[in-house]
Amino acid sequence: MSVAAQFYITTIAIIACVNFIAVWGLDLQYGVAGIYNFAYIVPQAAGAYAAGVFALHPASYYQAGETYVGGFNLGFPLPLIAATVAGGLISFVLGLVAMRRLRGDYQAMAMLVCALIASAFVAAQPHFLNGNTGLSFIPKPLQAQFGASLVGYQWWYLGLCGGFVALSFLVARNITSSPFGRMLRATRDSESAAEALGRNTERARMIAMVVGGCFAGLSGGLLIQFIGAWAPASWLYPETFLFFTAIIIGGTGNLFGCFIGVLLIPIGIVEATRYLPQIGYPGLTDVLDWVVIGLVMLLFLWIRPKGLAPERRRKWPLPATASTEAHRELPTTAGAEKAEVA
Repeated sequence: MSVAAQFYITTIAIIACVNFIAVWGLDLQYGVAGIYNFAYIVPQAAGAYAAGVFALHPASYYQAGETYVGGFNLGFPLPLIAATVAGGLISFVLGLVAMRRLRGDYQAMAMLVCALIASAFVAAQPHFLNGNTGLSFIPKPLQAQFGASLVGYQWWYLGLCGGFVALSFLVARNITSSPFGRMLRATRDSESAAEALGRNTERARMIAMVVGGCFAGLSGGLLIQFIGAWAPASWLYPETFLFFTAIIIGGTGNLFGCFIGVLLIPIGIVEATRYLPQIGYPGLTDVLDWVVIGLVMLLFLWIRPKGLAPERRRKWPLPATASTEAHRELPTTAGAEKAEVA
């Protein structure tokens, strides 16, 4: 295999790993807990910025004119830990703003407004995170110590991302298959019924919000340390709809369905449209990926709203009680009495 082919394959695979983690986090919020988080790109961006400022030197160290807070020059894995924590913290703030009093469409609108405010705030503050220019020259983790070629390092980074994907899958599966996951589904299906059973639905939603935000922050940290740069243009609100499309097409509340959705949407369609010939006015082909994604999403909402791999309905056997055991023994006892009479 040529060096160019290896570089392309590893790049696509790393981007896919980042999207797997991000989509599983959003599915925990939306597909399992029923949270309409249209600001999901914000915790991912927070994780990316946190990983960047923890990995970079102070701004005065560089001659590129960047200005930003922080600059701690910490090595692996501390920037990724900081990214995960930052994603969880910003998700907690979003939850306090948009979840405590709002549900459904109002919650979705509040989340979308928060995403717009966050993007505009970062872009308007050049001394906070370098404004519209964003962060650049992000060092790659362990690249100097690894001492390999560019393609060799990408294979190593792919293995690192694969390890985080496996860890994220285990965490998400354990949550969704646990009693807490069943409570989240009950809250999603009927919040009033879950509260009538004595469940604290507000706390459950907040936990799902924070855990999903940690997934988003980790994905942002992995992405920024791979591409080496991050700016407000990288986390506009349409990116959240890309994740939503992957979940809807794959299947909400289903980890395997989300896996399929990522392969079809952020990887399949986005990459396929890059090879289309230039048609129409300049730049038309470059935006066809969003056109195709929108059409595919509408098509699935019409004909298969539950996705390719719908959520599997679990049936739990009722525990045997003393009354049921006594009821089962009644025919035997009656039969014995009839035998004695005969």
